Amino acid sequence: MTAKDELSFMRNFGYPEEWIEESKKYSPGDSYLITRTSWASESIPPIPQISTYDLWKRTVEKYPDDTSVIFLDKEITYKEMDSTINRYASLLIDLGVKKGDVVAAMLPNCFQHWVAFFGANRIGAVHTPINVMYKDREIAYQIKDSGAKNVITFDVFYQLYFVKLKEELGIENVIVTNLKDFASPDTNAEALGMLKPFWDAQKAKIKGTVDLFDSIERYKPTDVEVACNPKEDMALLLYTSGTTAPEPKGVIVTNFNLVFNALSHTHQMKKSWEKRVVNFSIMPMFHTAGYFLYTIPTFYQGGTVIPIPIFSPDEALRIIKDRKVNVIFGPPTLYIALMQHPKISDYDLSSLELSVGCGAPVPVAIQEQWKKLTGLTLTNGWGMTETNSGGIMSIPGIKEKLDSIGIPIASEVKIVDKDLKVVPRGQAGEALYRGFQVAKGYLNKPEQTKEVFLEDGWMRTGDTMYIDEEDFVHFVDREKDLIVASGYNVAPVEVEGVIYEHPAVLEAAVVGIPHKYRGETVKAFISLKETYKGKVTEQEIINFCKDKLATFKVPKEVEFIDEIPKNVVGKLVRRILREREVEKTKGQKK
Repeated sequence: MTAKDELSFMRNFGYPEEWIEESKKYSPGDSYLITRTSWASESIPPIPQISTYDLWKRTVEKYPDDTSVIFLDKEITYKEMDSTINRYASLLIDLGVKKGDVVAAMLPNCFQHWVAFFGANRIGAVHTPINVMYKDREIAYQIKDSGAKNVITFDVFYQLYFVKLKEELGIENVIVTNLKDFASPDTNAEALGMLKPFWDAQKAKIKGTVDLFDSIERYKPTDVEVACNPKEDMALLLYTSGTTAPEPKGVIVTNFNLVFNALSHTHQMKKSWEKRVVNFSIMPMFHTAGYFLYTIPTFYQGGTVIPIPIFSPDEALRIIKDRKVNVIFGPPTLYIALMQHPKISDYDLSSLELSVGCGAPVPVAIQEQWKKLTGLTLTNGWGMTETNSGGIMSIPGIKEKLDSIGIPIASEVKIVDKDLKVVPRGQAGEALYRGFQVAKGYLNKPEQTKEVFLEDGWMRTGDTMYIDEEDFVHFVDREKDLIVASGYNVAPVEVEGVIYEHPAVLEAAVVGIPHKYRGETVKAFISLKETYKGKVTEQEIINFCKDKLATFKVPKEVEFIDEIPKNVVGKLVRRILREREVEKTKGQKK
């Protein structure tokens, strides 16, 4: 193909000509890639200038009687789900929610969460999901920062958190729902695992709340028309852990970001499956992957999404077998758990057509084991909240390599030095990323937005990568100190901030250390005050953190040391501690 042909894929969907022109200045020896026509299954059509709900509505009109969602064994058609969404939208309007208002949702992966997302988008409101493992202080921060005055949550979460927080935070309305509201009564409750208490909890009227189920029955679907400026109007506000500040950052995701990613994640990869998509959706909806790996793209195609609130290997295998799941995305830990299941050979996994690792790079050994078991490539990839999930991925059957993270998805990537100059192929440096999927910026953080989202469209990832001679991107390490444990982001400074609240602590440093199952796990190094030495145990520190942090942020190991390593200006150096742990792990293997 000519150079012009190789860029026609990008031009077809309206990629900026000035960005394409910039691509011509890089030589083959430079660490720069732009998606080529030969790397895609098919063309991406021009991106419609519509809201995310309107993209959904187009599917409803095409496939009204097809199954959109199966939640706890209950099947819901596109037509039924759309009616529920519009009834919920009527409720929000009645509660005074207007275009641009933020509505918070503290719900696991479930049918109600999709109703909450599309219902808010239907009237131009902004959906912000809260991590269901958060505790009071973490919930309060997100509510305050986002400005949400309305919340939808499970009734159990209301009793645990919002009875107290509602008045404290000035929340005007709390909409409650029960796990059983939209589930099949024949669901095997024993298979729910950690969700069983939610299932067993008796549904009752809660004073001072609005019941979602009753409201859906009472309200008519709205017919209101709301204008949308897709590139400007925020649709989703996702919070991602920061590394330079103790609090998470709210990532501004526009309707255009969402619509574009639904199309790009579909058309560039379409060759990877033949049948109608049935997506096993394990990635949490307080995470960007919960929306794109592979849910909104599935809705765009008229497929079926099966939201999984809590991962259980037994249930996962049952659902794949019984529901003929053909597309799954998940962290390496998911595939490890499935392969280690003692009865894996009893389950028919032949329906699977595409399996993708996300949340953290998948080790080659795990990819090879999965291939041997299923015959499928376990595709690798990379993404961030700021890139709305899969920014770089291998394309099975087209462009793939086990030890790489793939190629850019309808976008560009370049590797630069500390002066932001492109480095030669094979040399590691910071990866910069550019494309329509890049978020608009951070809410209420203009300086951090300016530092990360550059004026020419490039975004600083803070991750170290390199590009090889075959046009594959390789992940090396994070320049940031962010810990990725089982796919969850953990900011060390946030955990350290909690540890410092313990009266015995003089200094603390939190790092991610290698872990066979989680990829990384959280370890805290602590220097105690002199009067507390020998009087405080490691478990006491862990228990202290459990009361204040989500489970995945709590240190799994604590080590008391005399002094935290620091540089010449007194700043703690986590790198030294991480390297020590890596060496210790190598020594144990010997």
